[in-house]
Amino acid sequence: MTETKTIVQIGRVTMGGRPGEHPTVMVGSIFNAGQKIVRDEKKGEFDRDKARELIEKQDELSQQVGLPCILDVIGSTEKALITYLEFVAEITDAPILVDSMSPAVRMAAVKHFSNSEVMDRLIYNSIDEHFTEEELEAIAQSGIKNAVVLAFSNKAVKPKAKLKLLQNKLLPAAEKAGVENILLDPGVLDLASTGWTGAAIEQLKETYESYPVGCAPANAIYTWKRSKGLTSPAFESIAGGIFSYLIARGADFIFYGPIGIANWAFPACAISEAVCSYEKRLEGIRPKTADNPLNKYI
Repeated sequence: MTETKTIVQIGRVTMGGRPGEHPTVMVGSIFNAGQKIVRDEKKGEFDRDKARELIEKQDELSQQVGLPCILDVIGSTEKALITYLEFVAEITDAPILVDSMSPAVRMAAVKHFSNSEVMDRLIYNSIDEHFTEEELEAIAQSGIKNAVVLAFSNKAVKPKAKLKLLQNKLLPAAEKAGVENILLDPGVLDLASTGWTGAAIEQLKETYESYPVGCAPANAIYTWKRSKGLTSPAFESIAGGIFSYLIARGADFIFYGPIGIANWAFPACAISEAVCSYEKRLEGIRPKTADNPLNKYI
């Protein structure tokens, strides 16, 4: 691994660089389908007091353990997503992911916030193999400069195939869309293939020094939980193990799942980050900031 690596600054959050320099960023999801605080997912009606509590709790935990945080805001309709984003932007100054299963909804949302003060900390989630020219044009016209590039495909499961997908298709698309801060996500297919994702993270960090690399293991973990009928505390210990494994492989960010599990996800990841950071001292690497788990949590 080279001695210098580019870091990315989005709002108050710094990510990237060599493992041990900047702590892993925790990404919690809010307003996802089925979340109890959502009353009408099409209209964007929700329990504002509870949502505020959850957002402030993530910010509080972030400060306590030294892991930066981002909000993954999910909406199924244009009205809902814009409503959610406006609310979240008032509660926290953390970066915010613009997320929806529908590209049209994502495009409408970034267009709505074009030229607004919040745009600098919005992150488009995501540019994947199914992008269209219309989507790339909408991203470019909105002026959003931050995006997740998702190298997830049934035809690109192994690390080398993901690298090829990025090189030949996805990164040229992101460049065409005018994205400047790219967050690479090699994707997670299922629990077992998290090992391949870990290998992909290391390979991508070696190949692309300008981009932070991370992933979203939460869907795979929750799918496995349902299939096995897991309950507490087994689920938390298993999920914590997966998060820790990815941190050890150098993940710059982790989508840990619903924001409601932040109370145990942050401590679990903070311990792993602290131990990994201490190990990097053997290579002469020190944290670039005093606000890190090694200083704040151990």
